[in-house]
Amino acid sequence: MKKSADAEYDFLDFWEANQKFFAMKKGNTENLMHFKEQFLRQTEVLQDLYGVAWFRNFAVKMKAYAAIASTNTAAQNKFKDDIFEAILATGFLCNCNRTRTAPLMLDLQTNYCREVDYYPKTVSKAQDMLKIHMEVSKNPGLKLYQGKDQPNKGK
Repeated sequence: MKKSADAEYDFLDFWEANQKFFAMKKGNTENLMHFKEQFLRQTEVLQDLYGVAWFRNFAVKMKAYAAIASTNTAAQNKFKDDIFEAILATGFLCNCNRTRTAPLMLDLQTNYCREVDYYPKTVSKAQDMLKIHMEVSKNPGLKLYQGKDQPNKGK
């Protein structure tokens, strides 16, 4: 059912777009590339709603932004320019199948607590990270050497 132009209510459209974006999850059998395309399409809707200024304002309030020296305006501007893609990359990780990606997320959080930021800053890097993680975790031990007289698992 399509809405007529007079039935569009901006506040409702705003909440529906947000709800759809945050409720979006990658299915167990869904292709990662297909999910990425769907994720990016919904992202365009959010970007049309919020614009870029909202994300730049959010960037200024982050700890990572505060850690950049106030005299380094070029680095601060780059951080603000790249914030939208970084938020999307994190959202892409979070919206994937959390049962399969839980070890990866735990590693990222553990490293971040140690002040080592391995979180991907682009959606493409997040996709690559997930693809590698899911391939390795699909058959644990498959590519690992098991010992002198023991065959590799999966053979």
